This record gives sequence, structure tokens and C-alpha cells, in this order.
Amino acid sequence: MKYSTLNLTACPICHKTLAYAGADAPTLQAGTLICSCCDRHFPIVDGIPHFIQPEALTGFNRLFTRLYDWFALFYRAFSKAAFAYIRMDEETGRREITDRLDPRGGRVLEVSIGPGVNLPYIIHRPDVGEVFGLDISLGQLIQCQRYVAKKGWEVDLFLGNGEQLPFQNESFAGVFHVGGINFFNDKKSAIDEMIRVAKPGARVLIADETEKGAQGYEKFIPGFRKSFGGKRNLIVPPVDLVPKEMLETRVFDAWKGWLYCIEFRKP
Repeated sequence: MKYSTLNLTACPICHKTLAYAGADAPTLQAGTLICSCCDRHFPIVDGIPHFIQPEALTGFNRLFTRLYDWFALFYRAFSKAAFAYIRMDEETGRREITDRLDPRGGRVLEVSIGPGVNLPYIIHRPDVGEVFGLDISLGQLIQCQRYVAKKGWEVDLFLGNGEQLPFQNESFAGVFHVGGINFFNDKKSAIDEMIRVAKPGARVLIADETEKGAQGYEKFIPGFRKSFGGKRNLIVPPVDLVPKEMLETRVFDAWKGWLYCIEFRKP
């Protein structure tokens, strides 16, 4: 994490400012972030601030963190295979969502960035400023960190829970999420948090598998079906959890109906 990013971070619990304790400026590869209000401490490990302790997670968050940690090495290859299966070019599919961002030169946050599969389609856009990524899976973030280092891209990464984002209010001109919210413990908190950290006028995009896509996962991802003990709920896009005051709210199908995308603009 860059030292200049520090003023964007906040305690994920009380949203107050964080101070850096360490001697590794300006890159903040190690050290600790300390909340100015509640005195919580968050370690920085190999340049990634840790805002959660995976062993303290519960419910679906704990379950899917473990699944995505295990899946991290294969995620990129699986993504390519999945697009081949639905007979769609991956760039076309990913741009169906990322091209809807409208940051106007501002910062962009991807919640659940995974190994960085969406980065090639936003990182060089002239209307995109700095890019930031958060994920609940350390395994995914390590793969993403290696990927951006290989590409020579500057992307600050954070280990955190999408339901408690570690950023200041109104920090990002674009916020998006592709894959995961269907099985968050608290979808409403995640949506509210994406809204909180978005600037007024920012467009927010939230996409995940439709029921058709979830059934595809059950066929091809080992252990996915067993994770629910045969009790998985039918997938319904959580558009009803988007506050009524949001503007231009709509839901559309992406990836030939394998994904839904909820789109809205913060007033």
C-alpha cells in the first residue's frame, strides 16, 4: 500500500481515521494501522493491510473464504474455461459490466477483486484514476498482487469484508463488484457500504451469478453443492435492498443470462 493511500482508509467498524505505526514509508510494506477512535489495530503484511482475521469469520463468509483460498490458484484458468463453455469472449463479457463504470477520472474500487481478472479492462482507461481492490480471501489477493506486480500496475489491495469496508466516506468515483454477494452473510450491509464509500454521482455496479449460473457452479466446482448441505436458496438479484433514493436503478442480464447486474447512481 502506498503511504498516500492512508488518508482514504478508515476503521471498518467505526469509520474513523487510521494512523500508521511503523518505519516503512512510503510503501507501507509492513507495520500497523491504528484506529484513532476505538484503538483497533490492523497489521500490514507484505503490503496488504489486514482488516479481518479469517478465523473470526462466520457463516457463508467463513465458508466461502476457505473455498476461494483453495480455488485461488485455479481461478483464472476456470474463468477462461467458463467463458469458453458459454461461448463468449472473456473480454466481451467483462466489458459488459466494467464499461458501465463512469468514474470521470476518479478513483475506482473493486469489491471482491479476486486474482484481478477485471483489471485489464479498467486499468488503462483514460477516465479511470487510481484503482483499488478488496477481497475477503487472502489467497485471491496474493494471486492478484503477483499479477499486478508482473504487469507493473499500481493497485492497492486490502484484505477485508465487503460488509465493513475500510475506507472513508465518499472516497471513490466508481465502485463495482462481480461475483460473491449472493452468498455474503449480510447483502444489505454490503450494498450500503458500497454506497457509503462512493462519491455523489458515482455509478455502482453489483453483479453475480443468476440461478442458471449457480447451477453451473454446482456442476463444475468441486464441493460447491455440498457447501450448502442441499439447502441453497434460489438466487434472486437483491435489487430490493438498494435504497429507494438511489438514481437510475436497473437490473440487466449479462454473460448470456449467467449473471445479473444491478446498476444505480448515488445522488
